[in-house]
Amino acid sequence: MLRPALLSLTLTLLLPLAAQARNDAAVYDAEVISITYGAFCQQQSVGEVPAPDTAAEKIDLLPGAPEIRWQTNRIPATPGISFGIRTQTAGDAVYSPVLIEVTHPPFAGSGTTRQSYVTQLGGEGASINAYSFDLREEMVTGPWTFRAWHNGKPLYEVRFEVVPPDMAPEIGAECGKEFISRNGAARARVS
Repeated sequence: MLRPALLSLTLTLLLPLAAQARNDAAVYDAEVISITYGAFCQQQSVGEVPAPDTAAEKIDLLPGAPEIRWQTNRIPATPGISFGIRTQTAGDAVYSPVLIEVTHPPFAGSGTTRQSYVTQLGGEGASINAYSFDLREEMVTGPWTFRAWHNGKPLYEVRFEVVPPDMAPEIGAECGKEFISRNGAARARVS
């Protein structure tokens, strides 16, 4: 009698894990959301919204959800690089509000280690939540983690390792050149 009960308990505990997609860098519920993570060249902002719990106290709005150009969790600390998660919800479901939380090593000067903002994921087409390197003080190497929460439940968690530029030279070398020629002066932003 104990054996069937133990088997039933084991299956009950394992079933929620079966729905999760997992690798070394990402955990998410594949029945709810699909993700692609990595880096792309920084996009020109088309607007901004207040985000008081971020270092810049705002998030920039992008014209669309850019494709992830380099699918990796190893990101060089290079000006003009953006990195993050592109998502698509199952059946074009809309999740709102979604809390995006980004944790990282302390920024030079401010010591900031956590930033968050509220957004929406899903609907028709893909969504993107990304961080763009604009200022030297935010280009800190080490672990960066993005988490998305809806109604207190996690939608995804993706871990990145930000490294010195020479440890990932194949990623984004032209992004920094494009960024500097396009922007001249840098400013902080979370997308």
